[in-house]
Amino acid sequence: MITGETVRAALPEAAPVLRSVVVTVVAALCAIQWGPAGSATAVAGTAAIAGVVALQQDPRGRTLRVLFTSVVMGVAILVGTSTSTFFWLVVAAAGAWCALAALAWVWGTSAGLIAGASGALLLATASTAPTWASTVGTAALAVCAGALQAAVTAAWPPRRWRIQREALVTAYRSLADDATRLAARAEESVGSTEPMIALRAAFTADTAHPTRRSAGYRNWYVVPGRIGASLADLGASGGAADVLHATAATLTALADPDRSARAAVDAALHRLDAAVAAAGDDAQAAAQRLSTYLHLAATRRPNDRLHATPADLRTRVQWASADLRDRIDRHSPVLRHAARLGVAVVLACVLGRVLAVGDGVWIALTVLMVLRPETAHTYTRCVGRTAGVAAGALLVSCVAVVAHAAPAVFAVLAGAAVVVAHVATRYGYLAMAAAVAATTAFILGIDHAAVLVDPRDVLIATSVGGALAVLVHVLMPDDPLTRLAQRAGELLETEIDYAATVVKVYLHEIDSATEVRAAAWERTFRARAAFEAASGAARLVSAEQRRWLRCYRAVLNSITSSCATLEDNLPVDAFPQPHRPFVRAVDEFVEVVCGEPVTVTGPWSVDTEELTAAAERVRRSVPGHESVEGSARVLVSEIAAITRALCLVADTPWPAARSSTE
Repeated sequence: MITGETVRAALPEAAPVLRSVVVTVVAALCAIQWGPAGSATAVAGTAAIAGVVALQQDPRGRTLRVLFTSVVMGVAILVGTSTSTFFWLVVAAAGAWCALAALAWVWGTSAGLIAGASGALLLATASTAPTWASTVGTAALAVCAGALQAAVTAAWPPRRWRIQREALVTAYRSLADDATRLAARAEESVGSTEPMIALRAAFTADTAHPTRRSAGYRNWYVVPGRIGASLADLGASGGAADVLHATAATLTALADPDRSARAAVDAALHRLDAAVAAAGDDAQAAAQRLSTYLHLAATRRPNDRLHATPADLRTRVQWASADLRDRIDRHSPVLRHAARLGVAVVLACVLGRVLAVGDGVWIALTVLMVLRPETAHTYTRCVGRTAGVAAGALLVSCVAVVAHAAPAVFAVLAGAAVVVAHVATRYGYLAMAAAVAATTAFILGIDHAAVLVDPRDVLIATSVGGALAVLVHVLMPDDPLTRLAQRAGELLETEIDYAATVVKVYLHEIDSATEVRAAAWERTFRARAAFEAASGAARLVSAEQRRWLRCYRAVLNSITSSCATLEDNLPVDAFPQPHRPFVRAVDEFVEVVCGEPVTVTGPWSVDTEELTAAAERVRRSVPGHESVEGSARVLVSEIAAITRALCLVADTPWPAARSSTE
């Protein structure tokens, strides 16, 4: 059921989503009216995918991401349309493309799903008769539709990005005032609590559920807080007036609303570096730390156009290539997933032709939407996604049979389905699978309504596709030790989520707190059962692997014990308003302890230095008021225990499949 809280949470995103949908529908209608035959599906699909990419969380480099995605979709469409004459050529191209696209899971879930969508576009356009217009023309129109999404997002950025930019400007101005006052009276302690709290609130959502955000995204609101702490340390050291004046000038330039003030920022940083070099020994460490944070802040100035520069592009390409080389080997779960997906798509195309189920495209599309490089609850989720895909596709097929809709109607309904898919992201993978399948079916129906006219064929095709996805998982399983490492990472992730939930419940008044904690523990319990099953199936032959298992179980037991202690000592009342610095420090710890967003090749990782520093900030900010001091010290003690346990497991190497052959 859609609650008022969900509606309020979705409202800030309503305008950019609607703009994205309007661009998708308009681009599809233009392709129907003036584009080559069969081009509307490709154009609508590319525009919809580009719209999703444009609305991702991190605003930096969004235009470049959308344009790159559009080009990839255009190449996939070009491959699909140009090979459509020869069936076996289509099969080979689809299998090879989907296998290569699956490697994108190395860079995260979003990259993997978007790359998989390019394979779906290749399959959807593979039935178009190849001509110059249907190949080059369709691909060019699709890229232009994606570029239009980029232009619209750049011209009207989402409201949350504008709010975030204003909060950054306010925070930097407040810090500049602090630096000026500290330079004038070094003995005076200046705090910037309110702007920092408002800045964090602009970038984060205050919910009962812990959220993993990348280090790059956290830096938007973490770095200003580090600058404030470094300013306080520098002011306490004394004899650093020149550094403080240069810092104030740098912060003022960072907050300048004029986008052409980049030269002023660079000049201020140059003066800051000179002042830091001339600082005394007592202030040198704090000045160096402050300079580091200011240089980092300058790379993401709030009023710069948030597009990547050529240097950024080269750095990202080099990083992505190195990451791919480091994480792909014969034991990699991503490589195994790529092999599974390539084989499954080839078999799906062949089965579609042999079984004569429509044109067979729904079998392959179901495989693409169902298969994931996951180890936890693999078969359950495959079956669940298959049911969702079947429900969504069957619904659209019934609409197509009853309404006999024209292509333009399918385009409008596809736009409505995109809105539903955005809302469905809040209701689990079953709802998401159904919404994505319905969106895919409407987009496919713009030019290829024939694949939807028989609901029976659609149901059979989606069932066959889901069965094929489960079958390739059974016949091509992950390496046992790789699977154990994945299950261990998933268990640690759920254990940390449980700990973060308990800490938030301890600190904040949360509706249905008991149910929230119970749900978190239930997920942890299921993950522990799956881990024990995987550890029983994997033979740990070396002493190193057995030592890792003992250490890992000890860490989990320590975290569970800390959570039990906190639950046994829950405070009666929430922490009062005057203790917001303590609350903010604990919230920062919760965010750090959640770690980086998980990937297939790295289920959980955390910066132990940052984690230890966050725990220390919590310890230093304990309120001295008698009514809350006892509760606060219990929380600090258990946070320290959790920190020690996580640092221990972070410093212990995960069991590697390659070690079993040594």
